[in-house]
Amino acid sequence: MMKLSALPVGAVVVCEIFHLFEHSGIYIGEGQIVELQGSGLVRAVSINRFFDNRSGKHLLVACNAQGQVLVREGCYERAIAQIFTVQDYDLLNNNCHRFTQHCVSGRNLPITSFFDLKTELARVWRTDVLWPQVDLER
Repeated sequence: MMKLSALPVGAVVVCEIFHLFEHSGIYIGEGQIVELQGSGLVRAVSINRFFDNRSGKHLLVACNAQGQVLVREGCYERAIAQIFTVQDYDLLNNNCHRFTQHCVSGRNLPITSFFDLKTELARVWRTDVLWPQVDLER
């Protein structure tokens, strides 16, 4: 299991929401994740705040089959540049997964679900994407 302290900036992270949905964001270091909140605000939050109002207790990270965290050049910078901006949030058409995908690829694609995000990330990285749990060292 990867330790939080070893997580590189620009990593795609996910947690569960009531076993039905997932919430995604970009890890920017020092225990902070950039996320698109339901209000449309893009913000940097602590990992504990990332879990607020969600049932998930595990942080998952996008990795390849060898367990290496997948990071794409420019992802970290795109995530940081959007902090404190406000987007027109929509549960299906402009959600956290679309935001996360945009940070990774720089493209605005019609990502509506975690399945769509996983599919697009596999295409971008040209590999199967696995989602191991991160040891939060609590």
